[in-house]
Amino acid sequence: MGFFCILHYMKFFNKARFSMLKGKKLSKYFVYAIGEIILVVIGILIALWLNNWNKEQEIAKTNKNLQQKILVQLEHDINNIESFKEELDGLNNVYLKTLGRDYDKSKVDNSALISTILFEVKELALNKHSVNWIDNAELDNSKASEMLLELSSTYKIYFKNINDIESIIYKKLTTNLEIIETTQPWYTELITDFICKNDCINYLLHNEEHKSRIASLRFLYINGYGSIIDGFYFDLKRSKSELEAILKES
Repeated sequence: MGFFCILHYMKFFNKARFSMLKGKKLSKYFVYAIGEIILVVIGILIALWLNNWNKEQEIAKTNKNLQQKILVQLEHDINNIESFKEELDGLNNVYLKTLGRDYDKSKVDNSALISTILFEVKELALNKHSVNWIDNAELDNSKASEMLLELSSTYKIYFKNINDIESIIYKKLTTNLEIIETTQPWYTELITDFICKNDCINYLLHNEEHKSRIASLRFLYINGYGSIIDGFYFDLKRSKSELEAILKES
């Protein structure tokens, strides 16, 4: 509506300018010319303001959708971490049995005991959807956006720590297999036919050097990996609660 009004006035000024030029009333013509310029400038400013307002509204809408997606992904990641914590607890009980310590029998599968202590690798396989969504989004200046940026940093820190501890565990597990490979005659039968006879079982469950390496693996998993996972779990739950509270306020 304002744009059409501007066009109407511009037509008026054009007619007035023509008549004044005809009558050679230059002083009045300059007044009208200045008025015409002012109207054009006002029209441009209004158009820019409307364009910026529309862009801000679109960004706000996109941010709302992103925040809801992040909340859903947070819930998914928290559930995955809970499941992983249960897996670590099961692995801990396998290690405790191997080390001759008290353990929860309901959490140990004896038929898979050997393969677990030799080959089992536990990994928290979380995707990076949240980090990618946040880093590629055009965020506004809201508290929720600040929260999302903090959350992205949190994910990145824990992903790096998890990758570091997994590399150490892989190296430790590989070293253990290499020692068995070079010192135990039954290794070929085990690795080829997956058969573990009495000498193999006695070594894996009673050899003190092997038990020392299992104790180190347990320490890495439970005290190292487990501590990282506990912190990750707590920080994601806290972030989810804070983001929900911010969205309720907005």
